[in-house]
Amino acid sequence: MRWRHPPVYRPLVDLSTMEKRHIIITYRPDRATILELCAQLEPDLMSAIRQPTGIPPLVQVLSVLHFLASGSFQTTVAMASGMSQPMFSNELSRVLSALLKHMCSYIVFPQVEYLPTVKGDFYALGHMPNIIGAIDGTHVAFVPPLAGMNRCTETQKATIQ
Repeated sequence: MRWRHPPVYRPLVDLSTMEKRHIIITYRPDRATILELCAQLEPDLMSAIRQPTGIPPLVQVLSVLHFLASGSFQTTVAMASGMSQPMFSNELSRVLSALLKHMCSYIVFPQVEYLPTVKGDFYALGHMPNIIGAIDGTHVAFVPPLAGMNRCTETQKATIQ
């Protein structure tokens, strides 16, 4: 009889040897923030590891951060992380669920009564009207739902009129 050994996961990324600029381009947060995030999420992510050959929490977090930062496909990020797409899909769900538990520590929206002040401060800073917050220096426009849109019944796609 032949004994089957479970596959051993070998991480492809060593965060300690990566340049600071490369870390920020690939994952968005810096090394210290990533390590802090991993420490905070580790209890939730370790409970998902069933065997000693499971994917380490650092690799889970790095692969999900890379996916979110790049806007790439799961298959591409999974291959870069050294796992299959179904495995990455499972890890994505676990990490996002763990992140949601700690969301209020990282995402803060201004109170309604402070919105005019916040808008004024952003306008004074960059001459952009009606800005209420910033995410990683990325401009994200919020548009009311269904504004100028018509739903096609046959293809279920939204079209701009």
